[in-house]
Amino acid sequence: MKRDVENRMLSWKNRKDRKPLVLMGARQVGKTWLMHDFGRRHFSQVHEFDFGGQKDLARFFRDTEEPAELLPKLSALSGRKIDVARDLVVFDEVQECPEALNSLKYFREKCPSLALMAAGSLLGVRLGGKGRRRGGGEAAPVSYPVGKVELLDVEPLDFAEFLQAYNAPLYAYYESVAGFDPLPDIFHRKLLDAYDTYLFTGGMPEAVADYLANGDPASVRKIQRDLLALYEDDIVKYNGAVDAAKVLVVLRAIVPQLAKDNEKFIYGVLRDGARARGYEDAIEWLVSARVVRRIHNLSAMEFPLAAREVRNAFKIYHLDVGLLRELAGVPQSALVTDADFDFKGPLAEDYVLQQLSGRTDGSARYFAERSDREIDFVVQMGERVVPIEVKGGKDKKGATFKSYVKAEKPPFAVRFSRRNLRRDGGFANIPLYLAPRIQAFSEAAP
Repeated sequence: MKRDVENRMLSWKNRKDRKPLVLMGARQVGKTWLMHDFGRRHFSQVHEFDFGGQKDLARFFRDTEEPAELLPKLSALSGRKIDVARDLVVFDEVQECPEALNSLKYFREKCPSLALMAAGSLLGVRLGGKGRRRGGGEAAPVSYPVGKVELLDVEPLDFAEFLQAYNAPLYAYYESVAGFDPLPDIFHRKLLDAYDTYLFTGGMPEAVADYLANGDPASVRKIQRDLLALYEDDIVKYNGAVDAAKVLVVLRAIVPQLAKDNEKFIYGVLRDGARARGYEDAIEWLVSARVVRRIHNLSAMEFPLAAREVRNAFKIYHLDVGLLRELAGVPQSALVTDADFDFKGPLAEDYVLQQLSGRTDGSARYFAERSDREIDFVVQMGERVVPIEVKGGKDKKGATFKSYVKAEKPPFAVRFSRRNLRRDGGFANIPLYLAPRIQAFSEAAP
């Protein structure tokens, strides 16, 4: 499967002043595969070192962090000489060895010609000092070489990446869509069908690959359940000073939180008498581990959005819409029928938030003046503040969104829905499957 992030990896490779590249992302989003596949196609040799599986490896870095001393040892372990001008060196599960992560600054300073990539599960947690080493024992915060590395976020496959692998001819048409003219009905229906399939598979690479190879919903659901179990296992193994039971309670409450009429995160939903003070660290753990996406309310929809963020009012969504669907127990059959069900809305919102990641200037937020008046998402694109309404079913009600658009007349406002493409002044109805293309539509708007 082709990943868009490879374009940034290639840009990194071709820069003369490149720094070591650190891939950030949740477990099982494809970081290891990306490094291996990219290295195989763009370098003479790939030398992979796994700090989770090669137990003696960490000892090298505890003895020294000097590249001149490390490279001969790594060559011996690899069984091949490392050519610093032509080869790629990969450090995987680097969070298991803080000294290896810290050594990246010395590779940057003393061996800048070497192409070096690193990745690790729960790296965000360990950088915050809230992790624990496998097998027990508290781990100090990882020393992070600020300014000496380049960070690259790796997300699950978005819909466009999924479509390219799922139906290449339909993807070619999808890429040709420009402007706001409605799509021919036959293509609109086919793309909605592909969107429904993506809601089922989500974007986790293993689940997508299995569905493309076998088309077996039961097999995909087993993979997704195994991934959810893996995340829970990580919480128990690496929780550190954070109460693992509370982290699990928050994770398992995502579905009931989103199923409420008011999706704002309410601590009382976790258990009677629950307060922020008891669960803030648990939420931060999940955010740092990239398992959930947290978006904050705004005090006003004004540029810049960061200055209007309300820190104690937020909503939590899952990393991946397919995993959220599995958590909610929604079978594929419920997605491919015309019947509406209440959780279609939260699924569509989770999907849209997943597609928006990395495509706007900063994080998405939402706007709720009160509990019954809410705009689903607000994003910043350049100096534009863009309100977004999401409709997962056929219902197009949205009083707050409509009244805001009518009163404020923003230059660009979006409703993502199952309806065809249409524009009326600054307002655009964009089919859900075109959510990854929001930047192009913003540029095309007046």
